[in-house]
Amino acid sequence: MREHAGWVGRTRCPHADAWRLNFGPQKVGKWSWAMRYSRLNSFALFAAFCTLLLVMSGAAITSAHDRPKPALHATAGAADILLVGGLCIWLTRAGTAAGVARVGWSGLAVLLADAGLARYGTLHACLSAVAFVAVALIARFTSPSWQRDPEHVRDYGWPSLRFLSKATAFLVATQVGFGAGFRHRGVGVMPHLLGALLVAIFIMIVGAFVTTQFPKHPVLRPMAVAFMVISGVQVLLGFGVFLLRMVQPAWQPAFLAISVAHVAIGSLTFAFSVMLATEIQRTVLPPAPQTA
Repeated sequence: MREHAGWVGRTRCPHADAWRLNFGPQKVGKWSWAMRYSRLNSFALFAAFCTLLLVMSGAAITSAHDRPKPALHATAGAADILLVGGLCIWLTRAGTAAGVARVGWSGLAVLLADAGLARYGTLHACLSAVAFVAVALIARFTSPSWQRDPEHVRDYGWPSLRFLSKATAFLVATQVGFGAGFRHRGVGVMPHLLGALLVAIFIMIVGAFVTTQFPKHPVLRPMAVAFMVISGVQVLLGFGVFLLRMVQPAWQPAFLAISVAHVAIGSLTFAFSVMLATEIQRTVLPPAPQTA
């Protein structure tokens, strides 16, 4: 039997009710929330794209030893703060679910802290990645697919898919921190390389669990496949950066392009890990209680 949002069989599901209350979907009269606020989703996507460009500009400055003008990066950061601030105001005035607005304002707070801590390179890079993830989550929460009632499935097996998805997102975030530390000469290359191996293993495990346990799920399977593809590209770019670093100066175009792409895809991997974990927490219900 298919389990619809809020219901498991004929029993009300508190887990689904909590997600609906905090993150939607919301219904307004006979029109869905997504139909009334589709422009909000487009604006959120634009804000996420601009935040990713901000992350890439910072990576270019770091990789090329400040050869690009840092002032341009600072100006872009100020513009992005205004953009995300406008998105937060729109979220609040549009009457979005409470959790969605909180994510938006949290992302704005991270951006403001990031601007104030720009002198601390590693922390600055980590906060910019977190801000991008927050804005990407807003784009996800306001998307048409999120506004449809999820097709619930039950978690089963060991380890729990719900736990694995959260652990993977945490490991990806840690790996982003190692990468930022390596670019800013705060850590050596070995933690970053070993972290990449561990993260890749966890991503493959989560992807395999999702695609084998729920091969026909309309949301979970495509997200898991996309997550694995993006992370695979990220690993290849990482090896490319490592090899080029040994044979080319940092400001050469080939090294700079691959290094910036590595940071950008790393931020996308981070965002996908959080979005997939969020979707799994919403869609995959806890295991059914054992009956005697």
